[in-house]
Amino acid sequence: HWRVLASALAALALAAPALADDSADTVSMAHDPNRYRVVVSATKTRRDAINIPNATAVVSGSELRRMGARTLADALVDVAGVETGGGSDNGGRLPNIGMWGLKEFDALLITVDGVPVGGPFNPSLAQIAVDDIERIEIVKGPQGTLHGASAFAGMVQVFTDHSNDGRGSVSLGGGDFSNFHGGVRGHNSVNGWGVEGALSGLKDDGWQDRTAGEMFRGRVSLSHALGNGTLNLDLTGLHDQADWGSPLPVDGGVPVPGFNRDRNYAVDGAEQKHDVFGVNSHGSWPVSPHVRVDHTLGLAFDAQRSVRSFFKDPGALSGNTVSAEGVLLEPRETSAFEDLRAVSTFEAGGSHELVTGAALTWGHTRAVGVGFDFDQQLNAPSSIPKLDAIPVGDHRSFDDKRTFFGVYAHDEWTPVRVLSLSGGGRFDQVSEKLSAFGQEVGSPAVTTTDSKSQGAWSGDVAVLVRLVPEGTRDIEAVNLYGNYKSSFKPAAPNLTEAENATILDPERTHSVEGGLKARALRGQLSLDVSGFQMDFNNMVVAIQDALGNPLLVNAGRERFKGWDVSLGVSPRRVSGLRFAGGYGWHDPRFVSFTFFTPDGTFRDVSGKLLELAPRLLWNAGAAFTPKTGAGGWVAVRHQATRALNRRNRFFDKPFSEVDAGVSWAIPRVSVNVSGRNLGDDRHYVAESEIGDSQFYLSPPRRFTAEVTLPF
Repeated sequence: HWRVLASALAALALAAPALADDSADTVSMAHDPNRYRVVVSATKTRRDAINIPNATAVVSGSELRRMGARTLADALVDVAGVETGGGSDNGGRLPNIGMWGLKEFDALLITVDGVPVGGPFNPSLAQIAVDDIERIEIVKGPQGTLHGASAFAGMVQVFTDHSNDGRGSVSLGGGDFSNFHGGVRGHNSVNGWGVEGALSGLKDDGWQDRTAGEMFRGRVSLSHALGNGTLNLDLTGLHDQADWGSPLPVDGGVPVPGFNRDRNYAVDGAEQKHDVFGVNSHGSWPVSPHVRVDHTLGLAFDAQRSVRSFFKDPGALSGNTVSAEGVLLEPRETSAFEDLRAVSTFEAGGSHELVTGAALTWGHTRAVGVGFDFDQQLNAPSSIPKLDAIPVGDHRSFDDKRTFFGVYAHDEWTPVRVLSLSGGGRFDQVSEKLSAFGQEVGSPAVTTTDSKSQGAWSGDVAVLVRLVPEGTRDIEAVNLYGNYKSSFKPAAPNLTEAENATILDPERTHSVEGGLKARALRGQLSLDVSGFQMDFNNMVVAIQDALGNPLLVNAGRERFKGWDVSLGVSPRRVSGLRFAGGYGWHDPRFVSFTFFTPDGTFRDVSGKLLELAPRLLWNAGAAFTPKTGAGGWVAVRHQATRALNRRNRFFDKPFSEVDAGVSWAIPRVSVNVSGRNLGDDRHYVAESEIGDSQFYLSPPRRFTAEVTLPF
């Protein structure tokens, strides 16, 4: 790894004569802890987070770049109470995000600049450019009133970097596993138009064999005054291709003997690929001194190719031969989103801020593909066949259309300074039509059609009490809050098997949350404590049918409760110094869930912990990132034991992970060198929803270095 550091230092020496501007780093939380007080995701208006009756968190994009974050897992891993890791059924660079102990892939609304990535389907995390982030806002708990059916358990909103510091920058970097990445961004004004552009690329070999990948991304943004307001237009293009790596089979709480954790047992040719073109538009226009109209529009087309294979009952392995089954699918996904809203302020027994609007989310996915089966020898990697050499076992296709339309209203009323009351409601009409075709070679075809249309209400009420009088010198605020929220979401069907392609019952959540937010010493000290309980009905989980194929079902009732605590310290006497810590105690359990195993055994897991959900997790970190000169950072996180199966008979060991890095900044250039998972702990980060008892591992210890030249 010394070669990485040497390369970075050599690049520093060669780049020293370049023109530069150190203003880009002034947006860092460490330099200006007040900058990230204001969030918009929880209310759709600019609001100081301490006055929001909901647990929120913000991640700074400039700090992510200083810390060498390359994936969304890197970006979110140190948010208090949030669990994530590199790897899932969607690929080695894409995580499955957990919040409040819930780790369901489609439970959270994930947006980029207010537009859901993936539309009404599963979040398409490949569309998030980690190197083009200004900030990430996390809002915990149901957000159905303002954000609709997809935000029924929480949301993560990514804002792309439209900052105007300097004219732009160029970055180049590299690291372990033959990683090479780079990017350029810039902006200018042309005849009254604001013009921005960003290009980035990445190539690496992956930490498993046969898991090379590449990513190329571009964004062009235009902005202009329109009437009394402004209109922004973003054009984006993405090519993301990654060879897919297999999870590790586990039986009896330990890896199945004979399997190597760093080997890739997937079919030769396994991959996850996205080619995306998108158009987003944002506008805001004042109608009167107290009313403005905002709009957000998003259109996207995503041409995908997915080739994956999973083991068939590896726990029953005898000898050296293991059987696998796989699927090749080529979906074509088109989505559209529009949110039009009015924000009004007025006086009526106190001050009011009223948000009213309507939103439409539409999506259409068509896919064709094949299923296949093959055998391989565990001790002979050359026995893994190429995809085009395996006989086709079945042909399959599906067509799925979803439409979500909602109207909403939400008001915050502050009758006196010490008290704010808020609440609202939303009615969503959702509809879905799907058809699926499947035909085993030599067998009759199976065609399934299903449709469902329904309307439902979401709502919330909240109270916030300010305990500190205005103008108090050392303690800015100590606010108590509480809320009740309800949301619903239509369930996602399993479209890979025609016989199982039915629309399940909608999922519903009801939650209560209370907490305390405090800020003192002119923002140098912040504290956020929240307690919650969320009751979940009809959560969609995967089981196996009688043939051992994955089957999605409604899992009765679940309950998620616990506490999250976050603490931040940013002493002004030492510019660029910041300490942060977080603690979470979560208790996610099935309240009522029964099912049958493939051999017909009846299982009742009521009262059991959800698999791979930690009850205890904490993190701590320190960073010193001055505007110029040497800096460094370190982050430590820990999770306690987690259940590995639904009957809670087997548990994973606790694990700790350490990341650290150093940086150097001068007015002409900046360099950072980062190390991830320095203790090389190979814990499980996610369980496959397709392969039974198969888990994705944390990537091993790795280092990257990057040089950035502002101009």
